[in-house]
Amino acid sequence: MVETIKVPANVNYLNEWVGFELPRGIVNKGITGCGATTLAIEDAHKTIICSPRINLIKNKSRQHKGTLAVYGDVRNVEIEDYLRNSPKPKLLATYDSIPRLSNIIKDKSDWRVVVDEYQYILIDSGFKSETEMLLLEELKKFPYVTYLSATPIADKYMLQMGWFKDMPYTILEWSNVEKRFVNRVQSKNPINNAVEIVRNYQRGIYASTIVNGEMVESKECVIFLNSVTNIVNIIKQTGLQSDEVNIIVAFTGENEFLVKKLGKDKQGIAYEIGSIPLEGEPHKKFTFCTSTAFAGCDFYSTCASTFVVSDNKKANTSIDIATELAQIAGRQRLECNPFRNTITFIYNVDVGESKESSYKAALNEKWQKSVKNANYKNSVTDEDLKEDLIKETNDSQKLNKYSMSYVWYDSVNQRFSVNRMAYLNDNFSYDVQKENYLDGISVRKQLEDSGFNVNGNEVHSDYEEQLECIIKKEGFSDRMKRYCEYRKNKENCQYFIADAIMERQYEDLKLYYDSLGYERIKALGYKESNLKNEMMSKQATYHLYKEFRTIFPVGTRLLTDIIKLKMEEVYARYGIRQKGVASHLEKKFGIKIKSVKIPLADGSRKGGYEFI
Repeated sequence: MVETIKVPANVNYLNEWVGFELPRGIVNKGITGCGATTLAIEDAHKTIICSPRINLIKNKSRQHKGTLAVYGDVRNVEIEDYLRNSPKPKLLATYDSIPRLSNIIKDKSDWRVVVDEYQYILIDSGFKSETEMLLLEELKKFPYVTYLSATPIADKYMLQMGWFKDMPYTILEWSNVEKRFVNRVQSKNPINNAVEIVRNYQRGIYASTIVNGEMVESKECVIFLNSVTNIVNIIKQTGLQSDEVNIIVAFTGENEFLVKKLGKDKQGIAYEIGSIPLEGEPHKKFTFCTSTAFAGCDFYSTCASTFVVSDNKKANTSIDIATELAQIAGRQRLECNPFRNTITFIYNVDVGESKESSYKAALNEKWQKSVKNANYKNSVTDEDLKEDLIKETNDSQKLNKYSMSYVWYDSVNQRFSVNRMAYLNDNFSYDVQKENYLDGISVRKQLEDSGFNVNGNEVHSDYEEQLECIIKKEGFSDRMKRYCEYRKNKENCQYFIADAIMERQYEDLKLYYDSLGYERIKALGYKESNLKNEMMSKQATYHLYKEFRTIFPVGTRLLTDIIKLKMEEVYARYGIRQKGVASHLEKKFGIKIKSVKIPLADGSRKGGYEFI
């Protein structure tokens, strides 16, 4: 059953809507940042707001006094004490904390649960599906549960999850939706583009825009990737210092180990996993995020540009346009940030791991083998052997993350089972890569279907043109051609890009243009070798001109043989093997001459030239 509710035009945030309550079941809130969790925190009900990310729990609890954040480090006695002393308790809990809370809260009749960003139940099932399934089982015990997201799980997957069968589905329809813009950049190696962005920002080369007649520079950037290893490598490669960079990734042992491998910066300060600053707190110039960290969190930079890097070498590192990219689009909250509604999306395409038919066949075979394996393990009656099988299965899945088999031990029902969530996650990851990134047309369609405003490749705003210079490391000819086109028209805003960005990146561009001019550079095909040769020739010509002007002053008359001899002496000093030809003075160097007859001592006359 699907119900659409129209949000009043004068409502910007759901907590402003008098009398509105979050419905039971699945709620597609339509847009990010609409205040749905704030409504759940402020309403009159006892509420658990559960989130897939510790960062989101901490971020929200810091913004809302009187709430209690519940995650691994919080003891049961603290929770019980909070519940005794709070007439209207508001618990902010991670998904894996729900079974613990369910045990503490005996009477659940007047409690409500809001599962924030519930699409991560599927997205995270590749590495913690047991947590997701335990969550869904526990939530059956609560009478009023809202599954909340602006980017819900696609129906094709949700219909395969028994927990969501016949669940009410509500869509919130907004009339005043703010458009998000995507600047698409297709690249063979998106990580190299991320390095280029960092290096330009390090040199103080920023994109800018005009706001109320004043230029505003984007002096901060937030870069989203789905690989902590890539983040670490970019920091190493660019030499970023710890006080310049904020690393927002999940607090796991593996991630902490990777970040620690960065060692210490030049000041002896160790790099560490950071947190998202609240509104008014200082932001660092560079922020790196993975999707396991940012979901639902709010950023409050006044000038940050947002870059999303999708390196599709592996299916599980692809950024899902319909969910993750749409979530990222709503993360910058401050209206005073003129760059907040534009995302630069850098991606590669056509990198599927295998043909769909063979890949899906392999998954199906893995499923069938897992069914047989689970049945065999359940048939074992020897208790000692069964304990060994339980430990072996648990250890294997912790290590391999269901890459080898879908078998897991269900401790609630005390039996081996096949993990359908892990299977669906494998299908989902592959579909994301193949459906999103088959080619540039697929990417554009996915973006448009997800509600983004996508410009054609030929249309760019001034800001996007600047970003293109900052992102791309072009070949010399392409860069020189772009610079020449920008320099041609001083009234055009592109002249600013040439002057303020490209010349600071590459000083030789201005040198060539000022010396040779647009038409000559174009005639030489914009090629660096041709321009260098032309410049060297021009410089040599200038030095020769100065020498010849000195030894052949205006008004002087010399015999042709003498002129040739003096020219050859100058050529020899510059290492030039060339015969002296008097007419070359005018043709090559612009020194004007006229033919004359010069009287000799014997009374005869011989040919020569006068310098005029």
